[in-house]
Amino acid sequence: MKKLNANARVAELDTLSDVLVRIYKAYSQDESSAIAKDANLCVIMAEVESLSAKITTAIKKDMVVSRLNDADIERDRVIRGLSAALTGYAALPIESVKNSAHSLLAIFNKYGHKITKKTYAEESSLIESMLEDFGSDSAKACIASLQGVDILISQLRAAQDSFNKANDDHTKAIVNKGESATAIKKTLLSAINAKLIPYLSALSLLDAYKDYVSKCESEITKTNTTVAARVKTTQEQNL
Repeated sequence: MKKLNANARVAELDTLSDVLVRIYKAYSQDESSAIAKDANLCVIMAEVESLSAKITTAIKKDMVVSRLNDADIERDRVIRGLSAALTGYAALPIESVKNSAHSLLAIFNKYGHKITKKTYAEESSLIESMLEDFGSDSAKACIASLQGVDILISQLRAAQDSFNKANDDHTKAIVNKGESATAIKKTLLSAINAKLIPYLSALSLLDAYKDYVSKCESEITKTNTTVAARVKTTQEQNL
């Protein structure tokens, strides 16, 4: 049985390990079976299952960081859109429109584009202050007179709320921080390649294990095929 390609991505390894654990549990349900009674296989699969759970958790933490960055990018996008809209209205030769735009720009310029260059916490504080200023009666009247500006301000509120949620999730992830997915990948890959696969190769000679081993080998081969195809594509693109 061929070993798992070391170029497998974290997510691919996570998926494969989950499948291998499910296959093992399905075949070991019968307590009288050779697989269920195999103490060595039980120990190996317990390690694979534990590492599989850890890498799943680590991947989720990495995704939390990604969502926080995406949430920050979104609120920055809305801020730039709001600035462009108010600047455009302020340039129109319509007195009432121009006056409303300048009133709102006066609020916006208290914070300005520099708001997007601040730290996450500072930017959040400034956005909340700006939204509060836009919530005054005089500002609301100006907003109502400029088509689309109310939508942009609502989008900014929503973007800030999304960022707050992502930031809360990020804080929880930091508090519960464990090993990185990359670090766990190395250990899990070793457990599969150095322990599980050699043991399964030996078991494949026994009739009681052949079907079980065949299914495990099929899943490992499937993952190796996916990895090899991706690596080949990457190499071709780099030529």
